Amino acid sequence: MFKKSLLAIIGSKILFFFKPELKIVLRNIILCAVFIILLLYIHFEFISWSEISGNNQYLTFSYILKNILILLSLILLFFSIKRSKLKNDGFDKFRNKDLKREIDKKLSTSNNNKSDIDDRYFDKFRNKKRLRTTQEIKLSKK
Repeated sequence: MFKKSLLAIIGSKILFFFKPELKIVLRNIILCAVFIILLLYIHFEFISWSEISGNNQYLTFSYILKNILILLSLILLFFSIKRSKLKNDGFDKFRNKDLKREIDKKLSTSNNNKSDIDDRYFDKFRNKKRLRTTQEIKLSKK
């Protein structure tokens, strides 16, 4: 028993090391499961109370409300997992780092827009008097 739990902990640590976004998914699944278990416990207590007291007036409403809340929590879990997969694509470390090199600053999209980069690239061709083809370049090397 101790050996299996130790292997499960070590395995989860290794898995979370390679896929850190699974921590968020696992947390969401655990929260949803705790909510559903709590909901089922509260509903069971309400059913026990209604049997003891003989008050069966809201029994059908409680079943409908319980099932709607379970369905709503599962839908919310599905969309939170979907959102976390889109948000945590593995490039967060690179997106949030400070740019130290000049090349990184030039290539960052926050400082420059695409047309400025394209204009700077084509300036060296605009300033040339005569452009040569690749065939002319290869022939001139011989």
